[in-house]
Amino acid sequence: MLLDTTVMVNTEVVQIPGTPTFGQAYATHPSSVSLPLEVRTSAIRQYLFALFMLVGGGMGTFVVAAAIWLLASHPSEKVTWIVALGGFPFGLFLAVIGPAAAWTSVRDAARTGPVLIIRADGIEDRYAEVMVPWAEVVQARLAYSRGSLNHVRLKLRTPISVRQNPFRFGTPKGLWHRPLDVLRIPVVLLDVGPYTLAQVVATLVKAHGGEITAEGGPMLPT
Repeated sequence: MLLDTTVMVNTEVVQIPGTPTFGQAYATHPSSVSLPLEVRTSAIRQYLFALFMLVGGGMGTFVVAAAIWLLASHPSEKVTWIVALGGFPFGLFLAVIGPAAAWTSVRDAARTGPVLIIRADGIEDRYAEVMVPWAEVVQARLAYSRGSLNHVRLKLRTPISVRQNPFRFGTPKGLWHRPLDVLRIPVVLLDVGPYTLAQVVATLVKAHGGEITAEGGPMLPT
């Protein structure tokens, strides 16, 4: 799904379509974003997400413990095995992912400097400790999760070697098998809204000849 953007770029300012108001499917007045744009984590959002994931991890641990208890106390009943083995994988997933994601969010909340720096000539992702020139980006895909912007997937001309945390919110499941020519930029739990970040990235990528697509959600206003 192609995304059209209004491009007006120089070394200091990028102009993007305005953020639509509630109930609107079209953009309001355009807005200007000064570059470089330094993006920091939102400590409040990070801590709230950490709490949510801790609760989920606790529920997963309870499910695992309950499944083990059922199997130990009623080992000969077929229904017990069906119920226990049905809930065990889900509980184990939450028990592992929950604390890991919570710890990642707590560490991110404690960061004091910017985690993303968007410049006229490229983007610096301090999560992944990498700097990518816009000229190296072949395609930027704006990815949605449950209808909300989640991350921006940059397809590069040449492979890169980066370390990305798979437990960070905004990191898709596919990161466990990330292609070497793809960099995924989380746009959530930050002090700049996902819409603004996605539009700035899309505008700059398109200005340097890259393709813009969207996945899992509607096209952004133009």
